[in-house]
Amino acid sequence: MKKSLFIAMAICLGFLFVFSSAVLAKNPAPYILGFSSGITGRRAEMGIASKRGALMALKEINAAGGVNGRQLKAVFYDDQSQPVVCVKNTKRIIDVDKAIACMGYISVGGSLASVQTATDGQTLLFSAAPAIVTGTGTKKWLFTVVPDQMIASVPILIKNLLDRGAKKVAYIYVDTAYGKLGVRAFNLSCEKLGIKPAIIEKYSPQAVDVSPQIAHIKASGADGLLITGNLADTIKVIKTARELGITYPIVSDYAIVGPEFSKLGGKLVEGIVSTSLKALVALDLPDTDVQKKVAMELYNDYMKKYKTFSLYPGHTWDQVMLIAQALKKVDPKLDPTKDFIKIRAQLRDNLETLEGFVGQNGIFNYSATDHIGLAKGCYVPVVVRNGKWRLLSK
Repeated sequence: MKKSLFIAMAICLGFLFVFSSAVLAKNPAPYILGFSSGITGRRAEMGIASKRGALMALKEINAAGGVNGRQLKAVFYDDQSQPVVCVKNTKRIIDVDKAIACMGYISVGGSLASVQTATDGQTLLFSAAPAIVTGTGTKKWLFTVVPDQMIASVPILIKNLLDRGAKKVAYIYVDTAYGKLGVRAFNLSCEKLGIKPAIIEKYSPQAVDVSPQIAHIKASGADGLLITGNLADTIKVIKTARELGITYPIVSDYAIVGPEFSKLGGKLVEGIVSTSLKALVALDLPDTDVQKKVAMELYNDYMKKYKTFSLYPGHTWDQVMLIAQALKKVDPKLDPTKDFIKIRAQLRDNLETLEGFVGQNGIFNYSATDHIGLAKGCYVPVVVRNGKWRLLSK
């Protein structure tokens, strides 16, 4: 009796083993991608849109069968728009979730604060902010999909002011990591153009009153103003400037581009010029533009689901699509549950050799010395017209 019971149990266990193996073979472990973004806090409008973009890209890839026969699975964490929380999230993504890449990171401060943690964990940190400055070298584990201000915004905006008749350009920036990169780009751009800034002012991200700085700018004799700030504080600067009698052209760095800007600023921001990735103005692009197809696809899908378009989903859409491209060259036999260290290393190396990928932020060509992968001209000048962002040339 005992012998018969033992044989029956062995048969059952064998069946369960075969069945489990078949299930695992049919549903192999997914590749885990970890996201840290400011879903709450002062950059919430950016973080929410970024999460949406990632989910849209993941849905598209997984519906097509995933990569190497495996699905992509995302875990999302709210960094509350605080760099210190970004660091905690990064450590969790690497050590607990065993993700193959750290993604999201919509702020410069959060990206840079987390780089060392990603480096220690030998895991790719894929920023959705201008966290890498052109010409300053690369960090092995840090990549971005967003061009820095020297490539994509500040020189274009200074030229716009000069083309509109400005002779003395003033600059004001938010005193954050993003703002400090902006003032660097402003000084370098002025130097290359052979012009001297009228004045440079800064303000705290918590500032409730910027009238002293605007009064200094007005007294400087400037006839054009460039702002590097985030959404709400940039509107505050523009409002104060107009209230204090500044009537000359104002342009703004690219962190403000999205539907919330015109919604919050109303008539006050009509005519404000900035720069953007092309998806924001997909409808205005000529049919000959090589990016129009992907830009229109993202624009139409996002508008259908969320009714208004922001540029921020384009950043995480690019991240996910680029990761998928790099994963195709990873050894498909490697198991994400056991071999994630090897997958992380191969993924990083493959991304560094990726060329000619047509994304939302531009055409990507990464290399060992270039972890931005984008060239000048990837962003286009845009303007608020009748409450909507439009391609400036239209």
